[in-house]
Amino acid sequence: MKSYTVVLSPDPNMGGYSVSVPAMPGAVSQGDTRESALANTRDAMEGWLEVARERGADALPETHGLVAAEIADVLDFRGEEGWDLLIETAVVTPFATPVA
Repeated sequence: MKSYTVVLSPDPNMGGYSVSVPAMPGAVSQGDTRESALANTRDAMEGWLEVARERGADALPETHGLVAAEIADVLDFRGEEGWDLLIETAVVTPFATPVA
């Protein structure tokens, strides 16, 4: 199964993380810890892909430009909120068995 880059944004006020998936517009999630945020994001990605495939679609082709644009959007939001510009990327594989 294909893996996708995700963008994690820590919330300095509430704690936890928000996560977006550039190749799957609208696929977002969150979690109290990095691990739970990534697990929740895997679930969101699986649901997104199931609905997209029912409609004859698929994820967008993941390019450097697509990921860079999402990072820029997240950094812009963080700057507008007065938050530090700390973000992280990770790679998530939907439908993969999580490692215990």
